[in-house]
Amino acid sequence: MDSRQSAKRQRDTRRADAFIDVLRLVERRGLAVQDQIYNYTEVEDEITDDYGVSLPMRKVEMPPRNDRAEARALLAAHGTRATRTKYEDWLTAADAWDEKRDGWHWDNQANGYTRRSPDDGEPQRSAERTAREALGQAVSEALGEV
Repeated sequence: MDSRQSAKRQRDTRRADAFIDVLRLVERRGLAVQDQIYNYTEVEDEITDDYGVSLPMRKVEMPPRNDRAEARALLAAHGTRATRTKYEDWLTAADAWDEKRDGWHWDNQANGYTRRSPDDGEPQRSAERTAREALGQAVSEALGEV
């Protein structure tokens, strides 16, 4: 193997590792979004019903917001136009959930607790999942180009 082939293999490996890091960050954040929606819409608040049957709350581990900067930097260095676009689409979907959650939180503080149904988490729940899957597909296609 000559040095050009070796250098290309190293670049391809760094690119694949960068994509894996981006997907890991996105999956962590995406699961936190899904768990937040679940906690808001499918778990009965103990304040409103002392005797109600309830699903257990999920512990939400929200990754730090600076993970977004890391993902953008990795995609700027190693991404394709499609992977960068799909990342931005996913980020828009995740931000839409943040906005809805913040509105619910404000409403609960201003007007008292409001029971939410699973349908109240739509379309944000589906949009986030769909955008995350599309990003994964774009990464798979980009790595297939390697």
